[in-house]
Amino acid sequence: MNNLRLTFSAVLFLMVGAVMAQDYQIDGTYSKEGAVVYLANQQAARGAQPDSAVVRNGRFSFKGNADGKVFAKIINKNGYPSGLTLLLDGPMTVDLDTYKVSGSEENNLLNKYMLELLGPNQGINDLQERASKMSREEMEKGREQLERDYDSLMTAGLAIMEKAVEENQSYIFPAWFLYKNYFYFDRAKLIAYADNGAAYMKTPLLEPITKNIDGWRRSLPGKAFTDIEEPDPNGEMHKLSEYVGNGNYVLIDFWASWCGPCMREMPNVKALYEKYHAKGFDIVGLSFDRDKKAWLGAIDRMKLPWHHLSDLAFWNTKAAKTYGVMSIPFTLLVGPDGTIVAANLTGEDLAAKLSELYDK
Repeated sequence: MNNLRLTFSAVLFLMVGAVMAQDYQIDGTYSKEGAVVYLANQQAARGAQPDSAVVRNGRFSFKGNADGKVFAKIINKNGYPSGLTLLLDGPMTVDLDTYKVSGSEENNLLNKYMLELLGPNQGINDLQERASKMSREEMEKGREQLERDYDSLMTAGLAIMEKAVEENQSYIFPAWFLYKNYFYFDRAKLIAYADNGAAYMKTPLLEPITKNIDGWRRSLPGKAFTDIEEPDPNGEMHKLSEYVGNGNYVLIDFWASWCGPCMREMPNVKALYEKYHAKGFDIVGLSFDRDKKAWLGAIDRMKLPWHHLSDLAFWNTKAAKTYGVMSIPFTLLVGPDGTIVAANLTGEDLAAKLSELYDK
């Protein structure tokens, strides 16, 4: 489980799916009389208000036209915290007490996997609650076990989602699993799903992912690095090829001064640079900053002695577009001949890889 650490605000991975039907009718049951339930379209414009209904005589209902935006949740204040996921693809019945949905084949399949996810999700909820009641001393003493429990629950949940994505390529509902958790999936597999014409890869929901697939291809281990040109801190233009593919292992580090996880990772990167630079190891930092003062301030404050480039274009940086980077920190370890050796190594994984290469 690379890069899965105990963050108790961690994602609860209750996911949904999609179908391109229009009219929908939801007939629901719920034991909480008088409760207000909400139908939240997950593709609605930011700030859009969800539809609402009051439970009367144990029942509630929604109807409307999805207009192609079919990913939705029914949310109730006092019920399951992540809501009941479904597709707005025609008539269906829902039970908020059991989290069951019955309707189209897509909805039935989606609900099958959602019910399987209840166990891991509830386990993470319980783990979070248990940790919140621990003293600092108890937390430190029990941290390793908590991390093992968390990783085990995450592994179980991800296995369910991977199965849904792998076994249902003619359906649209798996798109939601990827929309929320694409960073946990093997990129080579996602590229293969797109190349194979998986239906869910063609949904509007996954456009932010699929538009980056060409970049992902460029960042796969075994591929030759793709050259780009950006300014250094003095405004002088430099190409990656000036530093990469010239006989040494080079880490291309995608980062930004505003990125908290990047800054927390930087001491580890710096320590590895200091340990292996004399043996030829080098680093090129490609910043996603947009404020030059903040970029240079971070370099100076943390005393980062390697090469730095940035076009100060934030997420529109050439580096992101070329390599399909959707989250940072992100790294590419490039070999002496310019071939990508590994992608997205950080922390202990990066240290272990460099030790394997240099501590012989």
